Amino acid sequence: MVVNPAENRWELTDEEDGIKFYVRWVPLNSLTEVRERKVEILAHTSLDKALGLVSDIDKASLWMSGIKRASLLKRDNSNQWYSHVLYGLPWPFNDREMITLCRMNRGAGQSKITISMESVEHPYPQAKGVERLTNYKASWEIVEINQNLVKMTFIALSGDPPAFPRVIQDPVIKRVFMGNMRTLKELLEKG
Repeated sequence: MVVNPAENRWELTDEEDGIKFYVRWVPLNSLTEVRERKVEILAHTSLDKALGLVSDIDKASLWMSGIKRASLLKRDNSNQWYSHVLYGLPWPFNDREMITLCRMNRGAGQSKITISMESVEHPYPQAKGVERLTNYKASWEIVEINQNLVKMTFIALSGDPPAFPRVIQDPVIKRVFMGNMRTLKELLEKG
């Protein structure tokens, strides 16, 4: 499917305290479009601190709400690992889990780091009564502006079918997503 670039532009939906939130509709196939979300954060912090908070699965619950359990399943090397996250979602949603393959690209001496995340099939046992997300992609780009300022860009989309009509689900997802990013920025800027 060919997409007209003018129809696929990011729309700025919210902006506050150095955080910008964007959305756009992306076709999955000829019948289905999904909402892709993007956030840009300018944070007074170091590149290493920013990387540490978003790449260490043990720290995910510090800034991501609703995590019941998060664990590192396997580390192939310092640039590739598998993680498992079990999300405890508010009623009326059912809990969900996801296993992601994370790949990091950081060249020696570079001031830019990218991390791509993609849900994958994995033999890790599925939690009872929990849906496993299988069509999720996301990425972080972290750029050092100077020693104490970084620009972080996070982009995510899920092709898994919505559990509820979008009119119900989208406001909840947006509120949680925005809250997570505010918390992340606050943690990054703590002394």
